[in-house]
Amino acid sequence: MITYMFKNNHFQELQLLHYGTEACTPGHHFGPAMRDYYKIHYILNGKGTFEVGGKTYTLHKGQGFLIVPHSVVHYEADQDDPWEYSWVAFQGSNSPSFLQQACLSEHHPIFELGNEDDEMRSCLHRMINSRNTHKGWEISMTGLLYQFFSILIDQANSEHLQPMPDYSKETYVTQVMDFIEMNYANAITVQSIAAHVGLQRSYLCSLFKDQMGSSIQSYLVHYRMRRAAELTLDPGLTIGDIARSVGYTDQLLFSKMFKKVMGEAPTYYRKHKTAPSQLSC
Repeated sequence: MITYMFKNNHFQELQLLHYGTEACTPGHHFGPAMRDYYKIHYILNGKGTFEVGGKTYTLHKGQGFLIVPHSVVHYEADQDDPWEYSWVAFQGSNSPSFLQQACLSEHHPIFELGNEDDEMRSCLHRMINSRNTHKGWEISMTGLLYQFFSILIDQANSEHLQPMPDYSKETYVTQVMDFIEMNYANAITVQSIAAHVGLQRSYLCSLFKDQMGSSIQSYLVHYRMRRAAELTLDPGLTIGDIARSVGYTDQLLFSKMFKKVMGEAPTYYRKHKTAPSQLSC
């Protein structure tokens, strides 16, 4: 067994707690017991079983399983072909969101990597063989943890075209709104938003409209125009500056959309308004 542990309060959003690899002996097991942190095992070779919530999963090379905090689990290596696995234990405020994007939860704890297997093995190899020999080691390890999640999320996005049943529609709507808030100034599209959330474009659009009463495109335009209205109060910005700041390279198109949403052309709005209108989407 190889394992390293550290805890640094600088990484509150995503914190690597410990990690390692083990070639298990036949019948080697853990539990039934629980952890107070998240832990993901990835099977490098061999077979074994994982039990949680009254369900038993028989797993093999290329698959993995999630342990969530305070959930009683039991896992055991096969008697004839015991597994070898690597694991990563973590916590932090971003953990639930990342796991959701990877389509992993207590009720859906199993994943399987296809083309991403080599990338996952490389990431784990770098993590496990890293040594704390430089000042940036913990930052480097946290970066590898983010890479670990990116592999899981990419795999999930390539497989799941519908949301897992235990994820609420409101959660996906929140992801859309958060993505727009962070990226409205860029050349984003509804397709790029759907790719980020991990759902089919048509399904996400239908889900969003049912929940919000507005299309994603309309919400994006209204959000951009509200931000633009706020920017018109800055006399140091030209209308072109404002247009580019909210994602429009075409100033004429921007002015057209601004008038459609705000009811006035941006130049007129700037002259006659002291505060941006609070329009709902």
